[in-house]
Amino acid sequence: MKKLKIVLIMLINVLALNSVYAAEYTLPNAYDFFISRQAEKKDNLPQYIKPDYIRDDYIRKLPDLDNTSLGFFEKYPIEVHMDSKFSYSINANTFNMRDFFFTLGQTYHNDWLQLTGFVTAFGYFDTHFPDNDYEYGYVKGNAGLYDGGFQAVLFDRILVSARGRAVYDLSTNTFMLMNHFYDTTLDLSSNAPFFTDIQGYQLPQNMNGPGIRVGFIGKHYEIAYSQGDFMHGIPKALLARFNLPNIDLRFLYGHENRNAPVSWTNELSSHLVQVSSTFRYPFLNNKLWVNAIAEYTWRQNDVREVPQESVAPDGKHTVDAAGNLIPFAPDAHYVRLEQAIEYYMLNIALREIVQVRGGKTVFNLEYAIYGKFQAGPSEFTIGFQGSTDGRYYIAGGVKF
Repeated sequence: MKKLKIVLIMLINVLALNSVYAAEYTLPNAYDFFISRQAEKKDNLPQYIKPDYIRDDYIRKLPDLDNTSLGFFEKYPIEVHMDSKFSYSINANTFNMRDFFFTLGQTYHNDWLQLTGFVTAFGYFDTHFPDNDYEYGYVKGNAGLYDGGFQAVLFDRILVSARGRAVYDLSTNTFMLMNHFYDTTLDLSSNAPFFTDIQGYQLPQNMNGPGIRVGFIGKHYEIAYSQGDFMHGIPKALLARFNLPNIDLRFLYGHENRNAPVSWTNELSSHLVQVSSTFRYPFLNNKLWVNAIAEYTWRQNDVREVPQESVAPDGKHTVDAAGNLIPFAPDAHYVRLEQAIEYYMLNIALREIVQVRGGKTVFNLEYAIYGKFQAGPSEFTIGFQGSTDGRYYIAGGVKF
């Protein structure tokens, strides 16, 4: 009953936000929206919510191949994106560069095919052990290959992609300086950078691995299936996403084996459902923006790492005296709400996260005030973010 109430609240929120822009824009009919290639090419609906260039699929805006004045690399453009976040933790007295990503790709295209090959690197570091105020003098970090592969869009609609990180992640949209999630595929041992900044109410990203994405994609929607190969984990996800003029609607279903690579059995599998909506609406001739996010996530067996002592020698769950399977961990429900105002370069944002797990409810409020500066395609942010659990940061980022 509690889950039903939360889903109903999300649906009411989506309908309310949808009514704001429905009167302003005339959306195409179903045929033009999902099927017509001509309508896709002539589409002029604005997209105020940009994709995550590191994790998301998207259709590239490409030049006219018949334009003889264009050089080779203009007709077949090279695409470069970077996303980096850094922070100084006031209470822990540490400096971190977190979530640095750099991706490079090139697109070849003709009338029926858009083929993009790409490679993405990651990096992060911390200046010292957070638990030891005296151990300075080095930079601890890591770097490596994060993703790579190709994305093919056939006839402007059909998506086929093979990549090193294939499974769709949880929503990364935020109006705060710092993320609401952490990446479980990176090093999260006790000696890892920013380990002490990972809080229990933050969402762990789902398991991932090399594999495929197949489905349908347009400038304003994506409906696709993804599957990766991580030993016995076999993570998979189904995504339905709609990016309309002022609102992004996203539904994600995920399934994985959290106990990989120890063993494979259906009893060890876990499910994940996330429903989220991101909203941006302009006022004063686009000088003032009102932004909001409403998101609900359910994770079955919500564990960071499955304790091996919970697995019997035969590779199955431990059983109680009655022979019933003992679950790894309780299910968890997360509700994330964000509200933000942008006025010129000034940004003020709030984030509320509620986690219900094992009969215990945790509430946390985060707040941020920062400046956002545009320089061509690049975006720079710098400011302050605090939290009711006693964490305070000077933080920022660079994105292009």
